[in-house]
Amino acid sequence: MKSITLTKKQFDKLNMLDIGDASHYESDIYVLNHGPWKYADGSLLFKKLKPFCERDLATKLQTVCLMIENEKEINSEELVIPNSLVVIKDKVEGFTVPYVKDARTLRETLKDDNISNSEKIEYLKKVGKTLKKIDSLKRRKIINLSIGDLHEDNVLVTKDGKIKLIDLDSAYIENNYPQGARYLRSDGISKCKKYKANVYGIVYPNKTSDLYCYIIMILNMLSKEHRMDRKSIPEYFDYLNYLKYLGFGEDLLKVFGRVYTEGPNINPVDYLDEINTENIDEASYENFEKKYIKK
Repeated sequence: MKSITLTKKQFDKLNMLDIGDASHYESDIYVLNHGPWKYADGSLLFKKLKPFCERDLATKLQTVCLMIENEKEINSEELVIPNSLVVIKDKVEGFTVPYVKDARTLRETLKDDNISNSEKIEYLKKVGKTLKKIDSLKRRKIINLSIGDLHEDNVLVTKDGKIKLIDLDSAYIENNYPQGARYLRSDGISKCKKYKANVYGIVYPNKTSDLYCYIIMILNMLSKEHRMDRKSIPEYFDYLNYLKYLGFGEDLLKVFGRVYTEGPNINPVDYLDEINTENIDEASYENFEKKYIKK
């Protein structure tokens, strides 16, 4: 396994990356912009894992190793795969990943009023197409991979309009131990039997859970980031009825509804054209509460 060794003095010279208001409570991220490394031009980041549960730390490092070992099989330009483990004072402290420069999170992009609703939907489509590619790897028996912690802060949008999925140390790959994920901790998903969880209440990442996270991302955009995963199941379906009232396509809404019903989830990417772009601003959760709930 490839590794980079830093002395304490070298580490102390590193600058922490400014990630804005994106949350990374499990790690600190530094730019490797000097020193005797192959990528000493600032094109590499060091993700230093914070001290937390030893089991979780070991799992993350195992996941990173599996991602590095299977990079050629994954073969995806949309996934930002780790490069090497990082050792400081004979202890593995984290790993390196390519630095995606001139990019911002999908959450920032979707909140930008200067970007049209049609453009925002196109970015969301790119996420769905990436999930299709990942599913194809499993169907072709190349590798069993699920993103796991899929949310708007873990998707970057580059200056030239590409998307990059980051923070893959929580991914599911080849039967490793599952990690927690932002949208896989809610009461709604825990009450739905098709999402299997371990004894700690952590949902096992798979295609179905990835699609759940993807659908939540779409609904967050429509509802103006009201964390639709935190809504009760009745509230969730009331909101879908509101979207139907606004003229959103029935096929799309059926796909959204499946996340809390029996059977595997369906990738909604092919139905996103059924979003009524003229009524997206009306689809905010605040409007739903004011104009629909009180009826």
